[in-house]
Amino acid sequence: MSTGKENRSGTMTSKAENNIGAKLELYRDFWDLKPVRRPMVGFDVGGWFPFQRYADLRNIEEKGFIEPGMLDAKRCLPDYGAFMERCLEVGDDFIKGVCPISAIPWMEGILGCALQRSGESVWAVERMASWEELFGIALSEENPWYKKYIEFVRVLTEGAGGQYPVGLPILRGPGDVMGALRGHTEAIIGLMEDSSESSALADRAADALIRLVKDHHAATVPFHGGHFIEAYALWAPGPLVRMQEDATAVYSPDLYRSLVLEADRKIARAFPYSLIHLHSSSLFLLDEFLSIKEIGVYQINRDVGEMDLVQLIPYLKRIQENGRRIFLRGPLDRDDFALVAKNLSPVGLMVQSVVGTTEEARELSESAGRIFGMR
Repeated sequence: MSTGKENRSGTMTSKAENNIGAKLELYRDFWDLKPVRRPMVGFDVGGWFPFQRYADLRNIEEKGFIEPGMLDAKRCLPDYGAFMERCLEVGDDFIKGVCPISAIPWMEGILGCALQRSGESVWAVERMASWEELFGIALSEENPWYKKYIEFVRVLTEGAGGQYPVGLPILRGPGDVMGALRGHTEAIIGLMEDSSESSALADRAADALIRLVKDHHAATVPFHGGHFIEAYALWAPGPLVRMQEDATAVYSPDLYRSLVLEADRKIARAFPYSLIHLHSSSLFLLDEFLSIKEIGVYQINRDVGEMDLVQLIPYLKRIQENGRRIFLRGPLDRDDFALVAKNLSPVGLMVQSVVGTTEEARELSESAGRIFGMR
């Protein structure tokens, strides 16, 4: 792949970073499941460590607690500018954009968890709240973390000036939020012993996520009529939600189906476009996730130390056999690209390699061009 853009006929048009129209055409083909010759391919340079992008975070001491007042959206604008410059050094199929600091666990903070630095990450401290404390929990516009989130959306939107989208960061789903609010062990016990309380809490967590995403969309300006998820450079031609259920790795299928599935369905139904983020550790629940017909894209991570791509291929094929879209992400190399080309349909398929440097991205871009027939 070069820094040019290929249209439906397979010919190159112009520089990728200067050809938004051609990229939007690829995204629409992806969403419409139109016949294409190859998948969309992109690169995330340094994507595993978003913490290091922002001086406001780097200046917080180890194990220090993070308060909304420590973050200033305008002060972070130079950090975002440097990030966008780096993104545009590599030509690929993806539109690049920004989001409220993706290292912050926004949902957990908004729902009352303390946030703490640990190494190059920010973690939500388990709140260990009782059912009584969580009864009626909801998103509040007066919450300092909510106000800070919307501040970032508005400041970033003004800074973008319509040149790139202001998308969604990582916003964790009902199962993950329940673990943060109750404590992960207590949440699992509660799922089994207090099923009515647990399902009600999952529903309230879903409502909070839906509200935050809708408020995000209202606070920014649609980019060419659509919205965006920053980590995946995923544009959709309308309101879009990112879903996540990492905690389901320790659920049984019956537990997920009876207590969390309907909350996830509620989230997906609230938006015309949706993506769910999954690790290989949750793929034993794939049939349950596939039963939520409203989910548009299944984002599968090829994680270091977990299933390799050979092991993931049967799951990816099952997703495609169900007529669904795939976004495959991870430290993908030439051999991985070849496996994808050999085993998967390019229809409704996006492939994103997470790399450490722009030089690595350029080298892999050339390999992708040869393997997927993009040259």
